[in-house]
Amino acid sequence: MTRPAHQSVTIVDVAEAAGVSKSTAGRALAGAAEVSARTRDNVVRVAAELGYRPNQVARSMITGTTETVGVVIPEMSNRFFSAALQSIARTIRKHDYELLVSSTEGEPALERRSVEVLSTKRVDGLIVAPVGGADADHLRRLTEIGTALVLLDRPAPKATSASLVSVNNIEASRLAVDHLIGLGHRHIGIISEARPDSAPAGATELEPTAHWPSTLRLAGYMRAMTDAGLTVRPGHIAHSAYSSAASYAAATRLLRATPPVTAIYCTDNVLSAGAFAALQDSGRDCPGEVSLIGFDDHEWAPLVRPRLTVVAQPTEVIGITAAEELLAAIADPTRQPATHLLPARLITRDSTAPPGRAAAGG
Repeated sequence: MTRPAHQSVTIVDVAEAAGVSKSTAGRALAGAAEVSARTRDNVVRVAAELGYRPNQVARSMITGTTETVGVVIPEMSNRFFSAALQSIARTIRKHDYELLVSSTEGEPALERRSVEVLSTKRVDGLIVAPVGGADADHLRRLTEIGTALVLLDRPAPKATSASLVSVNNIEASRLAVDHLIGLGHRHIGIISEARPDSAPAGATELEPTAHWPSTLRLAGYMRAMTDAGLTVRPGHIAHSAYSSAASYAAATRLLRATPPVTAIYCTDNVLSAGAFAALQDSGRDCPGEVSLIGFDDHEWAPLVRPRLTVVAQPTEVIGITAAEELLAAIADPTRQPATHLLPARLITRDSTAPPGRAAAGG
């Protein structure tokens, strides 16, 4: 009953071999309830023997779904996004969906192109980590045509019908700064992609769907300092571009600050690497002279000496939550968008200690 591999088996071939109409064969393969179990089993058996593969485009026109979702992230090499992607993929596939993934390399133009290409492929929904500086009109248009959209880690203010899944960035920073204050530090520096004027005094009033993670993390730092009665010194807020080299320079500036900082908090995993290297090269003892807290628990954090204290994001849970939110939006197009702010946790290691004292243990 088989035919040469170079010849494409059609639903008409299956119907003729099974002795049913084309429409009955199509319904049987789709699992329609109105087809008897005997007919359905016969059609499925014949289709398997012929090596029939359904035309997904044609099927999607009938069912209204392609059972695929798209994920657009800034970079595959970033551990946060790669780990989130893994948990998204596992969750999506448990529900018999497949994944199409695109990396934008941090370029707004590539993000727009990726979204447009995935949209033309009729994916049932998209999870997007927007690039800073993108105008987000392409994301707004997605929601306007009814495509389910979940924003991962970063907001897109114009896409008001999209859900957002992120860590609670303000509280994540408070964890770090409160830890340092509890150790006795009063002159605490911060290395951030956000500029000092981007985070207003009312940090807890900031809307997470309208502000970038770096702004929220800076706001959390400022609020923790203010709540503890400490002065937020402009010279202790070091702006850095998103690179370890820029963070190295920013950390070097902080180490020369007056009055001298006794602790530094980095708001991103890339910035953490640059600051750690700068502190090592400065000759200053860590944590005896300067404590250091990083962001995200990279594989290297517990391997270096001193082992790095970090604010750890619940990366796996973020990915699972984003996938589940997208699946729910696909299943119910009338579902209202939701904002999920997940709690971070502080992992204390050897790089933090009271000012002027070496940390106990190794």
